[in-house]
Amino acid sequence: MEGPLLADISGAFGAQPYSALLPRLQEIQRAKADLILAAASQSCAKLGVPCTVAHETGNLTDLMLQHERQADLVVLGQRGEHAEWTREMLGSSVERMVRSSIKPCLVTPAEFREVKHLLLAYDGSAESKKALDTGLGLAVDLHATVTILTVCQRETEEAASQFLQEAHRQALDRHLTAEAQLLHGPAETEILIMSDKIKADLIVMGAYGHTRIRELILGSTTAHVLRKARVPVLLARG
Repeated sequence: MEGPLLADISGAFGAQPYSALLPRLQEIQRAKADLILAAASQSCAKLGVPCTVAHETGNLTDLMLQHERQADLVVLGQRGEHAEWTREMLGSSVERMVRSSIKPCLVTPAEFREVKHLLLAYDGSAESKKALDTGLGLAVDLHATVTILTVCQRETEEAASQFLQEAHRQALDRHLTAEAQLLHGPAETEILIMSDKIKADLIVMGAYGHTRIRELILGSTTAHVLRKARVPVLLARG
């Protein structure tokens, strides 16, 4: 009796028609994935970039973490597919990936721009030292200009000035056109203001703030910059 009764109830609420549509919805999703992957392959082919594509079913973050083992860099779109409604919210998959990934992550807005000027956020931490080295290497390869920014409290200005000078020296040793800036205030605010001021094409920074519980908490400075940045943000790992 239970089976027919449940079927009658579900039918009254329209559950059976929806169930019948499931195979069709799956077919539509597969077709959509094929179109996306074909477009990606064509773009890579035009640029002469070797490319392999894959369509898998499962938890997106878990699958990405498996694939990143063979990668040197993870590239993610800043906004999700519903960006027109979420405004400045990060795509949910982006935040989960950035929290969990062990590889450098490049988070990009929709608009592409050639990288000619890098803003390197530096605070002397292990993460920012890795970001500095990564950013300077990129600047050399791209023949780009560099601005190194340190944001500190006034009581720590002397120490911050010393490690900023050392970072600037490293840039000059690589024969880069580089400028060093020491500012006070909320780090996330100053990074974004400076990015707009110098018309930076890429922000390079450490992946996490002072919080080290990587799986649970994304550094507040990092999260804020990722949400608000108008240019790509490269997160380096310490």
